[in-house]
Amino acid sequence: MIMNSKMAISKSALVLGVALAAIVGGCNKKDDLPKGQVVATVDGTDITTTELNSEIALAQAPPEVPRKTIEQASLARIVERRMLADVAIKRGLDKNPAYLMEKRRLDDGLLVQALQTSVAAKVPEVTTAATEKYIDAHPMQFADRKIYSIDQIQFLRPNNIASIGLQDAKTMADVERVLNAANIEFRRAPASVDTMTAAPQLSKAILEILTRDPNEVFMFADQPRGAPAPIVYINHVTDTNSQPFVGAKAVAVAQPILQREAVQKALTEELKKIKAEEKSKIVYAKGYEPPAEVATPAAKAAGGVTASPGAMAAKPAAPTGAVPAATNAPSN
Repeated sequence: MIMNSKMAISKSALVLGVALAAIVGGCNKKDDLPKGQVVATVDGTDITTTELNSEIALAQAPPEVPRKTIEQASLARIVERRMLADVAIKRGLDKNPAYLMEKRRLDDGLLVQALQTSVAAKVPEVTTAATEKYIDAHPMQFADRKIYSIDQIQFLRPNNIASIGLQDAKTMADVERVLNAANIEFRRAPASVDTMTAAPQLSKAILEILTRDPNEVFMFADQPRGAPAPIVYINHVTDTNSQPFVGAKAVAVAQPILQREAVQKALTEELKKIKAEEKSKIVYAKGYEPPAEVATPAAKAAGGVTASPGAMAAKPAAPTGAVPAATNAPSN
């Protein structure tokens, strides 16, 4: 009887051991792990290789970082984001009005981007012939390209700028004396303008100044984003370096410019078309109607062209370190 009891105990232990082994083994079965296009799951929701690759692309990691390291870091971000989002939903935060408003804004923005991408994809690629024609029509950017070295003074425009005597300054040294006498802080540093990348209006203005007088001191003013007041830029061209940009290199630069212009034109036309089609579906509450577009006499004479309220003319590109907008120069 004792032997039978021991045998019974041994059999029970054996059965229990086999059961535990089966449970542990089941937890580690490769068949139960994510596979195929699924790289992980969070509470049963799949994270796919497509989602992981998108996260990796957004990370823009340096090329020297190993691919596996990037994958692991990117996947960790997705898992954490998904996990926290699930918790937020369980706590009912997805019903919060502020969240719903922001979600609608983000969703609308993503859909607009998708629409823009769809329109852009249908724009034919600009031909080499059209690109070469553009290059010929813009010699200052290509065949006659110049890089201007500039001695530049920058300062915040004071309210009394008209009375401090800048109009009598003939040289950069004169400008410094006027500013020092008026207790105006300024910075003097070199800048440059490359006519290949600068706005044509700016390149043309500098060329006209140099043709009139190579020693002329000229002034621009603008208020860059974040500046507490308009910034004044007083300039003197110290050197002109001709660097023609022609051939295949010029085509490689000009073609994307033309393609962007073609895409922008297509987007503008599509927007105009959509506005016309959807206009009848929009109803405003009293007092919230958009301001009526009013054509000026000149615009009417030109065929009814109108300008939206608040529209501004394009400003020329700036020299390195400056954002000039309009000239009002002390001259020699």
